[in-house]
Amino acid sequence: MIGEFGVLSWILASGTLSMLLVLLLTGRRSPADERILQLSATRSPDSTSQPHRELPLRSESPLSLNLKRRLATDKKKQEHRDRLMQAGFYGQHSSRWLIAIRIVSMIVPLLMGWFISQVTTIPLATSLFLALGVGLLGMLAPSFLLDAKKKARQQRIRRSLPDAMDVLNVCLEGGVSLPSSISRVSQELVSAHPELALELAIVDRETRMGRTVAESVRSFADRFDLEELRSLAAVISQAERYGASVVTAIDVFAESMRLKRMLQAETKAQQAVVKVIFPTLFCIFPVLFIVIMGPAAIRIYEVLVVGNPIK
Repeated sequence: MIGEFGVLSWILASGTLSMLLVLLLTGRRSPADERILQLSATRSPDSTSQPHRELPLRSESPLSLNLKRRLATDKKKQEHRDRLMQAGFYGQHSSRWLIAIRIVSMIVPLLMGWFISQVTTIPLATSLFLALGVGLLGMLAPSFLLDAKKKARQQRIRRSLPDAMDVLNVCLEGGVSLPSSISRVSQELVSAHPELALELAIVDRETRMGRTVAESVRSFADRFDLEELRSLAAVISQAERYGASVVTAIDVFAESMRLKRMLQAETKAQQAVVKVIFPTLFCIFPVLFIVIMGPAAIRIYEVLVVGNPIK
């Protein structure tokens, strides 16, 4: 009896130990398996698997949120600097001057509206409402002025760029290097195209400071936001990279620029025919109608209204 009880207890103990070992081996993961699960959860956050649901969701820390806000603020500041630079304002404090002008354009009309309401009989609400509208226009006006100045600068560079390419091509055909040719062109075009000469002098200075000619011209293109200059930078970069002839590349580019300028002139000439219709309709035709129909209208009025017979 005791022997049978001992055998039974040994079987139960061995079975219990076997079940515990099975549970431990199946329930416990190796460090490699846990790392694989963590990586899979990180790469697929939308997954609905059980191991991913067991991982706690981590919220963004205040440091990361502050960093994101700072990056967004720096991006906006850089956009303002680029916009001012494209309009021709290269000063370090140009963005501050722009903000100050907008604030003054908003505050001064409000003060003027309050002063007018105190001096005259115009109600304060009416004067402040009109002043607020003028202030809003004053805040928007600098943006339109910057855009207009940017377009004017782009137009001047487009007109002067083919001439600069011709002079640059002559210098390159004479055996002068590309950086020296750019320096020479910037000196020769001071009287004809002073703005382009100044920009080429900046390109020459950046090249002397260690940048490549393609990088300097690309920076020149960013200052004007001009596609033609980006194409010129790409042409110079390819010629430097593949060892092609810079003279041939510049010659082809100058010819394409000259053709593009001629096509733009033809487009504007065709547009002038359409644009002249509006002043003709609103300024010339009414005067002609008054001159032609005026005497007849006066005669009809005398006959029908006043009653004078026709002589």
